Amino acid sequence: MSARESRIGKGAVGVARRDDGNVTILSLGLTVLVISLVLVVASATAVQLDRVRLLHLADELALDAADALDLDAYYAGEIPGDDATVMLAEDRMMEAAAGHLAEASGRQGVEGARIAAVTSPDGSTAVVSVRLRVDPLFGVSALLPFSHGITLSAESSARAS
Repeated sequence: MSARESRIGKGAVGVARRDDGNVTILSLGLTVLVISLVLVVASATAVQLDRVRLLHLADELALDAADALDLDAYYAGEIPGDDATVMLAEDRMMEAAAGHLAEASGRQGVEGARIAAVTSPDGSTAVVSVRLRVDPLFGVSALLPFSHGITLSAESSARAS
């Protein structure tokens, strides 16, 4: 065997030995990437579910607020218009919405929700806005650039008739 053949043989074996640890590093990198992707997707799903729960709560609060009619005007027969539209009292709307929120605050996903506004633009429609701050990544907010959380808001309306 010549000196050249022995160098080629040793070189090929030497290259194979230097690549032995690279597969482990690539596998570890791929595992970290897959785990990160799963956490991001799970976090986005959790935030979306909280948004849907908040929207459902806003619907419930608007329905309760739409039941808060102005009793004095109703019993006095002071219903304006020819279509006998029910007039809502804004103070009673806020009380009804706050009472329902106090009952619902123990539900999963809406803890910490607060009423942003309760209005009636036309006197017979209740519009309720609610807000909620959620922490993505299941509360591991130190890893995120927006560690203060994400503020979700929902608005719903219901018409009294």
